Amino acid sequence: MSLKKGRTNQKLRTRKALLEAASLLVKKGINPTLADVAEEALVSKATAYRYFPSLDALLLEVSLDQKVEAPEHILRNVDELNLEERVAKVHDFLHQLVVQNEQPFRLFFRASMEQWLQSEGTPAAPIRGARRIPILELALAPYKKSMDSKTYDKLLYALSTVVGIEPFIVLTDVCQIDPEKGRDITRWAVKALVDAALKQE
Repeated sequence: MSLKKGRTNQKLRTRKALLEAASLLVKKGINPTLADVAEEALVSKATAYRYFPSLDALLLEVSLDQKVEAPEHILRNVDELNLEERVAKVHDFLHQLVVQNEQPFRLFFRASMEQWLQSEGTPAAPIRGARRIPILELALAPYKKSMDSKTYDKLLYALSTVVGIEPFIVLTDVCQIDPEKGRDITRWAVKALVDAALKQE
């Protein structure tokens, strides 16, 4: 099922609106409260607390959100690249982003896990922004029509598991692999997933 459908899509839009509102207030030199952010985003304070249990959690994500470039910018000048190369650009961007911001990403990861635990496993709102999904969708876009829809969905979501903070943590903490070698391993995983999907066309 696509993350863009139904209430999930609406909840992600609300989450994004709160992040954008907080970012705008901070850029204006304001030290906002969560109530200020809710008012700027045109939602209730109660709604804001469902998405972000604390102001610190919100501002931490804002700081990271500002460092994620728009999908179109990440994938500029890729018209001549094949699918593997397009996805590799996404992988490399997100890997480097994590390497350069490891501590805030780990804090963000901890905050999202704490939110899940506090909700007893049933959060009322998305605890993550799913930013990697639209970037990967743009990378896959030229190949979407030629792929079976089930294969496309599997590829999109499988790729989302091998880019970003989660594989970085597994490789560095569990496998005790340095980030440079870890980059090569996740790059290999990206290639394997793309190859597998293309063979099913």
